[in-house]
Amino acid sequence: MAVKLGPIRDAENRIRRDFIDFARLWGDVRQDWLDDRCRQFEQKHLASLGPSLNRFTAALSEFYEVVRRADEALQDNDRKDS
Repeated sequence: MAVKLGPIRDAENRIRRDFIDFARLWGDVRQDWLDDRCRQFEQKHLASLGPSLNRFTAALSEFYEVVRRADEALQDNDRKDS
């Protein structure tokens, strides 16, 4: 029985797409909010967001690959046993 990995890949793509949308929207807002509070907000709340999401999506992608390879190996074993 093959593992359905589509939802994992879909989640990874959705996270990336939503972050790109967020970054674009933040850029629009930021154009009108150029003061110390804006810089403080970016430093306090947003500075680590991009790197954290990159690490998360990289880990999710690695998880996807590990599960895919394990599923392949199990299918190969099933074929050999038949």
